[in-house]
Amino acid sequence: MATYQERLNGLIAIGVDARIARVIAFRPELVGELGLAAQVALNPSIEVLPRIAASQGLDAPMKRRRRTTKYQKALSKAMVNQNGSQRKKNGQYKKGKSAKTVLQAAHREARRSLK
Repeated sequence: MATYQERLNGLIAIGVDARIARVIAFRPELVGELGLAAQVALNPSIEVLPRIAASQGLDAPMKRRRRTTKYQKALSKAMVNQNGSQRKKNGQYKKGKSAKTVLQAAHREARRSLK
């Protein structure tokens, strides 16, 4: 992340009033209210990386996805099973059942299926 002085210089360079620029450079979370130009002034890599990738003929950098674990798959299947067994035909929960009981039972089922 850029330093306070770099953020301040970037904001002043795009034409933001100096008094406002000082506040925003000090509190970068406020930059969202100024728009994309101010965001680029605070963090130039936002626009630079995709532009460099395009000039090289490459796709924009992608975030890596986390691999799905066995437990996640087991929990997903258990959620479907428990939702089906704890609901009526019209979609409401059966008497005494709630989202909490569905999740608890699904968690229990998923742990048991992995043993």
